[in-house]
Amino acid sequence: MRKQLLIACLLLLSICSYAQQITVKGIVTSATDKEPLIGATIQVKGSGTGTITGIDGDYTLMNVPANAILVYSTIGYQTQEIKVNGQTTINVVLSESAELLDEVVVIGYGAVKKSDLTSSIATVKGDEITETVTGNAMDALQGKINGVQVTSGGGPGTQPKVLIRGVTTVNGTDPLYVVDGMPVGTNINFLNSNDIQSMEVLKDASAAAIYGTRASNGVILITTKKGIAGKTNISFSASAGFQTLAKPKMANAAEYKEVFNTRYTNDGGTSIWNDTGATTNPNGTDWWDEVINKTALVQNYSLNISGGNDKLVYNLSLGYFRNNSQYDYGYWDKINARLNTEYTFNKYVKMGFDIAPRVESWDDTPNLFSAAMSMDPTTPVFKPQDQWVDNEFNNYQRSYNNQEWNPAGSLSRQNGHSREMGAIVNTYLQVNPIEKLTLRTQFGANAHFRRSDGFTPEFYIDALEQSTLSNVSREMQEWLDWNWTNTATYSDTFASKHNLNIMGGFTAERFAWFQTKASRDDVPNNMDIMQEVNAGTQNQKGDGTTTYNTLISYLGRIMYNYDNRYYVTASIRADGSSRFPKGNKYAIFPAVSASWRIISESFMQDQKVFSNLKLRGGWGRVGNQNIDNDATLTLLGQADYVFGSTPVRVPGTMISGVGNNQLQWETVEDWNVGVDMSFLNSRLGVTFEYFQKKSSNMLYQKQNIFAIGYPDWNSTVWMNIGSMKASGWELSLNWQDKVSDFSYNVGVNLSAVKNRAIKFSGDGPIQTGGFNSDQIIRNEDGGLISRFYGYVADGIFQNWSEVYAHTNEHGKLIQDKAQPGDIRFKDLNHDGVLDENDKTWIGNPYPDLMVGLNLGFNYKNFDFTANFYGTLGNDIFNKTKGLYSGVSGQNVWAGTLEKAWHGEGTSNDIPRLSYNDLNQNYTRVSSFFVEDGSYMRCKLLQVGYTLPKKLLRGTELRLSFSAQNPFTITGYSGMDPERPQIGNDGSVIETGIDGIAYPNPRTFLFSIDFKF
Repeated sequence: MRKQLLIACLLLLSICSYAQQITVKGIVTSATDKEPLIGATIQVKGSGTGTITGIDGDYTLMNVPANAILVYSTIGYQTQEIKVNGQTTINVVLSESAELLDEVVVIGYGAVKKSDLTSSIATVKGDEITETVTGNAMDALQGKINGVQVTSGGGPGTQPKVLIRGVTTVNGTDPLYVVDGMPVGTNINFLNSNDIQSMEVLKDASAAAIYGTRASNGVILITTKKGIAGKTNISFSASAGFQTLAKPKMANAAEYKEVFNTRYTNDGGTSIWNDTGATTNPNGTDWWDEVINKTALVQNYSLNISGGNDKLVYNLSLGYFRNNSQYDYGYWDKINARLNTEYTFNKYVKMGFDIAPRVESWDDTPNLFSAAMSMDPTTPVFKPQDQWVDNEFNNYQRSYNNQEWNPAGSLSRQNGHSREMGAIVNTYLQVNPIEKLTLRTQFGANAHFRRSDGFTPEFYIDALEQSTLSNVSREMQEWLDWNWTNTATYSDTFASKHNLNIMGGFTAERFAWFQTKASRDDVPNNMDIMQEVNAGTQNQKGDGTTTYNTLISYLGRIMYNYDNRYYVTASIRADGSSRFPKGNKYAIFPAVSASWRIISESFMQDQKVFSNLKLRGGWGRVGNQNIDNDATLTLLGQADYVFGSTPVRVPGTMISGVGNNQLQWETVEDWNVGVDMSFLNSRLGVTFEYFQKKSSNMLYQKQNIFAIGYPDWNSTVWMNIGSMKASGWELSLNWQDKVSDFSYNVGVNLSAVKNRAIKFSGDGPIQTGGFNSDQIIRNEDGGLISRFYGYVADGIFQNWSEVYAHTNEHGKLIQDKAQPGDIRFKDLNHDGVLDENDKTWIGNPYPDLMVGLNLGFNYKNFDFTANFYGTLGNDIFNKTKGLYSGVSGQNVWAGTLEKAWHGEGTSNDIPRLSYNDLNQNYTRVSSFFVEDGSYMRCKLLQVGYTLPKKLLRGTELRLSFSAQNPFTITGYSGMDPERPQIGNDGSVIETGIDGIAYPNPRTFLFSIDFKF
């Protein structure tokens, strides 16, 4: 009885003790920087009782059982469980989660741990992208990802050129962009960079083959920011500043006049100088200052709100970006909104809905750099006021001494504007009917509508500078694309060491484009209110078109690894495209990759050299369907015929395009091997890869056989007749370390690639890049692409003896029209005649080496970032060197009188001044124009300071100043060594020619960032 009473008393005491409620206080800090963690969650395990930490990391939790277990957690840190044991004060230090050290990487239709990758995939986080303020996120990637060559476009709204591991096709080089699982095409100008959470670049076919149809140029996966359950987070960033261009040094009026007259004097002629006396200032008109502004405004604003609970999470953002041109006319701006939501019904069903509306507007930025540099500086901007008329466009002065149109007048007549409105809607449903199986269906639509208005006024400045009829036009375009993706994924682990992931699915896509355009001539006046198509009185024109193309695909992938040491991934995709004829619509794109984590082997456990060591390799095939929707069809179009002895024009029809109903898919086969290593406790990371890509059945527009009934002598037809190959290597070195309050990282990226044409059309070399009835570039089978082809300049004749000595073996002058001061050209075949047979390769626009250098330093609340990018070994055909000639009276570079040959020994580079140039110094394609285009450009210098959170009661405030493109180290004499690499409309077989396009500006910005 006593024993039973004792037991009952002990149980009662225990119950009373358990039932005792206490209050627990404390502070939660980070083990990394000892800073308090705001918003960390403290919860009584097994109950709904909990709280979060305040601005000082402090918390108070009441009604806590004395024997409870408290769970401390926050995003990015390891969760801790601590027994209370009657304690009323518990301070906790949380360590960063190990998962951050082995981050998840997005792949096609899934995600894997970075350590489990078998393919070549590079990741850039959103914070790195927003360091650079730009309208297109790809500009921020320059030099940050190995093997990805990004060339910035310069002007507002210009799309950068992106090459991933070289060139294997002439049909476009832009990669496929996939935003949150939805393919959105080849341009992401519409996207707000601040919305990006991460960006993954699939560089090899083993990673990209799962997107087979359009993956031949690589794939870039973009994940936008999503909400996280917990406290509502608000962030706001604002950047504002200006852009500026380096002003070229052109001759003033006095030097220009002397150069003009000297050209005639040197040729024994009489100058036709027009000395009006209107310009008394010896410096004349500075046309650069008249046309190009010293600064252009750039601004960027972004607001983000995110949060949610265990059921619904959301992320809402709003952004505005504007970039003015360096002219008074021309700009690009965009307003972006985005709402990403996800609702979890239960552990079986989850649903997401995202919508991203946008509005873009732009005035067409003119290209008047060449005109501003060439215009006669003795000419004033306007005619004398007593000659002014009501039509303001008539009041500009015609050039006195050359045929250049008045650039200020051209600028005043600019009148082209576009506005585009659109939205991307993306929704998905995910079901987990049983453990380890995930079913997902996703439907997305991308709709955008553009209106483009243009007006060209009637004006008369001179008989050679006029437009007799005004013209007004309006074009309406509509794009409506949708994508439906369905996948099933099963993942499991067997016997603790066998890890398997199987995915299968199908996709369907449709792309539609609707276009209508109307125009009329002869608007009664130039008033804004009259700039409507209805106001035109002559030449009414209208046209419109509708195009569709569709894709349907079946895909599958198996990922297996044994004991986290041996990995194999195999995928296959079958694609069908409406662009190809019956029988050739479908193509199969397989891929396989494998890796070996050597560091996980038992024999590596005692070594001290490697922190990580992994070998990997992959092979795959990807496709290209970048042809016209009607490439297989022979079509009729409108044409005019002329009949009768008194010619009468009669409307009719004729063949407008020749089709090929035997077209097949273009295929690119790719293989690569690589090694990932790290040393010194993972402070030093090293990655090396070698790759090779080769296309077959390349789609190419072959010159058609000229025959009666075909559209014209220059008509083409699509055919599978080409092949190209790209091979190269990549090396990345990254060092990161922390010493007390100072942390830093240094990254170096080195890559090289050779782009070779195995076969083009079979009709002989493809020549392009027009230059004075000749061509600069020659592409031929078996050679590197886009190389310059011309004569070799061998210095300058210094005297008549050298002119007479330049003969063939029979004493015949090779350059019989040359004089001292002219360029000597090599007679390469020694036949005594300077002709096409003496041309040779004189330059290669593609670099031998691409270099990226990225630096980051942090000391307490200060941070500093520096990014550099450059190329080595590439050449540029510098057309601006022709400005030394003064041809047709154009203005010349400042100092031309001294730099041009004017006596023996005065120059061995710039030839003499001449008005007739009988030796063709400036009209012949030669190495005289070819310069080394190597450069190293500082892409970003940024310094920032983050105010301590305690001062702002938990609000994080960061102030920063940045300079983008502040300086460039180069020996190139043109305006911008980077800009020519974009090529003619992005063509890969016509690149490296500097024709004075919009250069990349220097940008200086002040930024402020809030986080609440």
